[in-house]
Amino acid sequence: MPLEFHNAYRNTLWIALVYGDKGCGPTRFRKKGWWSVAPGQTRSLWDVNLQRVNRFASFYAQEFKNSGGATWDGTGNHWHRIRDVAFDQCYDDNTNCNQQPNFIGLDFQQADNGHHPFFGLTVTLGPAPGQIRTIGSVLIDHGITARADLDPVEK
Repeated sequence: MPLEFHNAYRNTLWIALVYGDKGCGPTRFRKKGWWSVAPGQTRSLWDVNLQRVNRFASFYAQEFKNSGGATWDGTGNHWHRIRDVAFDQCYDDNTNCNQQPNFIGLDFQQADNGHHPFFGLTVTLGPAPGQIRTIGSVLIDHGITARADLDPVEK
């Protein structure tokens, strides 16, 4: 029941995640990135049972390293400090963090995949900059629910 990303945009996208991790503290979340997802590619970024982990996670995607291109960012209050190169750190570790984008929140408890069992979530980015669709039904950021039928390398 993985979390997958599909790139429907015209260029490679770079994705960072923040997700629950009981091994971290005092804030029990981990921040990790960057995964590259080529145009047309679907990539599993978190291969877990989404019904058995912390129900909240968030992601941020950008077209170019250090931004400068299209971004997929949130409108809520999900500002997280991250690095502009590959990282894998507990949430409270801000070592070498040099940017603070507004991530897009996900709520896995709201995922029901229609009338079928929930086996995972695929987030589709594009084809327009900032456009987000999902397979199934899941709350994104400030309560927007999106649907789609599309499926998802390191910076």
